[in-house]
Amino acid sequence: MELNNQNLIKKLKDNDASAWGEIVNLYSDQLFAYALSLCSDRELSSDIVQHVFITVFETRHNLNPDYSLKSYLYKSTYNKFIDDYRKKKSMSALHDQYYFMLNQFATNNSDEDLSEKLKSMNLMISKLPTKTKAIFTLSKQSGLSNIEISESLNISIKTVEGHITKAFKLLREEVKNLKL
Repeated sequence: MELNNQNLIKKLKDNDASAWGEIVNLYSDQLFAYALSLCSDRELSSDIVQHVFITVFETRHNLNPDYSLKSYLYKSTYNKFIDDYRKKKSMSALHDQYYFMLNQFATNNSDEDLSEKLKSMNLMISKLPTKTKAIFTLSKQSGLSNIEISESLNISIKTVEGHITKAFKLLREEVKNLKL
């Protein structure tokens, strides 16, 4: 098996298409089952496995024939699952903050008209820094995902998340200052 592992990696480094096909045939079902056991979502499992194979192909010249390809694939699958989980958890926390803030904003001072509150909130949003306002508006008013915003503005997803977090912080401070 070790010899087969070394040969596969050497062939893969030499851009041998048959080695790539053999790796996919050998490990795709096993990795899919493993990813499915981690997340219980068939679509996400399929995406994780595809990402792992793409990453292996892109970094094939860095593979070490002395290490187990199977272990590398399983570890990559696990790491991709963890990355996706953390991103989803981070984004759900941001969305929870946003909805909590909107709910708090809408329920305070019941004597004030809701349309006045919306105007006030829009005014607060308009006061955000230009880039932060643009990203926040694309996310919350246009309903674009962070990935879509990232691709359309040609910036990283982390930058998008940072601007959204900044917008929440500034809006929360503004709401506290107004004591709505």
